[in-house]
Amino acid sequence: MARIEILLSDEEKSNLKLYCQSKGMTASHMLRTLINQSSPDMAFIANFQEVKTNKITVRLTSYNLQVLAKKAKAEGYVSQTNWATACIMSQLHQEPVLSADETQALRESNRQLAAIGRNLNQITKVLNIEFRDSDKITKEMIQLLEDKLTQHKQKVNALLTKNCQRWSINDESFSS
Repeated sequence: MARIEILLSDEEKSNLKLYCQSKGMTASHMLRTLINQSSPDMAFIANFQEVKTNKITVRLTSYNLQVLAKKAKAEGYVSQTNWATACIMSQLHQEPVLSADETQALRESNRQLAAIGRNLNQITKVLNIEFRDSDKITKEMIQLLEDKLTQHKQKVNALLTKNCQRWSINDESFSS
């Protein structure tokens, strides 16, 4: 192994120390990681070890574990593990991963869409079969349904956008 020396100001050294503490690593490990990420060496890649089970262990500082727990709880996850799994899945697949609350919101959304669909079927029946009663359907009623659909789409879009922002996924595909 080769040794590298670097001159830092007191402020730079202090900042480096604080940063490394927040990440739970030594300065040497942090610099090695940065070097390997910026120009991967074949020896580094050759030392990569794939796990042989469905379990991965992640070590965090006490502070980072507390932050993770607060974030998981605030976002409706039942455990830190569920939140970490969702985070990984969203990064692997670049798709939203929904919490239980978000899944329930989408179920409610589908229920509302089904009710709107039934209303549209009734309108269609009146217009196509019972044309004598078509004067019962007003432009305002149709506008009301359209407004409800627009509001509904906005709620679903907001939910998906929030979810994508949580995981830093490009959410342009959900804005239609």
